[in-house]
Amino acid sequence: MSDEARTTLTKAVGDRRLAKLQPEIFTGGVAAAIQHYGETPSAEVVVVEWHEAPEGLFTALENLAQVCVAGTRVIVVGRTNDVQLYRALTRRGVSEYLPLPIDPRGLVDVLAAMSADPGTQRLGRLISFIGAGGGTGSSTVCHNVAWCLARQYKEDVALLDLDLAFGTVALDFNVESQQNISVALSQSDRLDDVIIERFMAKYSDNLLLLTAPASLGTPADIESAKLDAVLTVVRRNCPFVVLDLPHAWTAWTQHVLTESDEIVVTALPTLTCLRDAKNLSDAVAPKRPNDAPVRVVLNRVGAHARTELSAKDFATALGRPVAANLPNDPTAFGTASNNGQMLGEASKSHKAVVVFDEVATSVSGRQPVAKRRGGRFSLGLFAKRKTS
Repeated sequence: MSDEARTTLTKAVGDRRLAKLQPEIFTGGVAAAIQHYGETPSAEVVVVEWHEAPEGLFTALENLAQVCVAGTRVIVVGRTNDVQLYRALTRRGVSEYLPLPIDPRGLVDVLAAMSADPGTQRLGRLISFIGAGGGTGSSTVCHNVAWCLARQYKEDVALLDLDLAFGTVALDFNVESQQNISVALSQSDRLDDVIIERFMAKYSDNLLLLTAPASLGTPADIESAKLDAVLTVVRRNCPFVVLDLPHAWTAWTQHVLTESDEIVVTALPTLTCLRDAKNLSDAVAPKRPNDAPVRVVLNRVGAHARTELSAKDFATALGRPVAANLPNDPTAFGTASNNGQMLGEASKSHKAVVVFDEVATSVSGRQPVAKRRGGRFSLGLFAKRKTS
């Protein structure tokens, strides 16, 4: 295997989503694979590299098939970027053909899909929000982005309030729920789709809330295993799962951030927030090598115009541009909060609504949704069960 392919494959198999894989990388191409698997049972997924003429590849793959156990899936890596070659290979049973150079993220997606247990449902996208400091407005950003996600994509979005002592989801959306995230965590060993549905407060057709008790009598620490169990059930049923994390650096918050598909850090344009946003980004980056980098949102820009740091200052320190800038407007945000509404409901034309929409699109992992005429009917979460 070439150095280029070896480097990409090494980065891919070290990804958090491929933790169950036990990779074996060796040189020699298809010929070496044939010799190796002639003596050893083949792996579940075999990745081979081919640099010669495409015609010889078909014969080589036929010989490889003779020594592989039934059900082995083969990925071919090569320098020829030709759709006809791709079609010819898939007709012969090759699972995937990837032309060089390979994007590690794309390879991770392919390998994760192939190594998943048969019948396993695809889990919803996990999006975590955390502040670079206390009082940065991370919850406000989180809640508005979750609302925008539900409005844009017309698919179920679950918003979970993980700030057990001081969570504001219930207040910001003006909802009351008999159950909360603490109860769900305490029953994590018996949670299923039906139980978690009862715990969710429905705000709109597509936005569902799992609120926090917001009580100082509730321990703020969370066991990672119990939280994983809750998240697995929710992610099985919702395409998007948004987490409102407290400003805390604990074992469970680090675990959640590492497992997240997207991380959004809200910061004020201050030196302290710049330091903490960079430290947080640097801490989680090595554990998420094939994921999008941490997205930093600057909040309350313009509140202290003479002394605040610029987006350029943040970009220089982070090594990339900030994801968004939110203007300081305490009146608009305060009015929406007091009414138990999101900004897009209380002030539809406010320029910050556009910013929230853009952040929602960027963390969705999807293309922007074109504007549609007319409405769209949605059955909401777990509706597939209500057919009887």
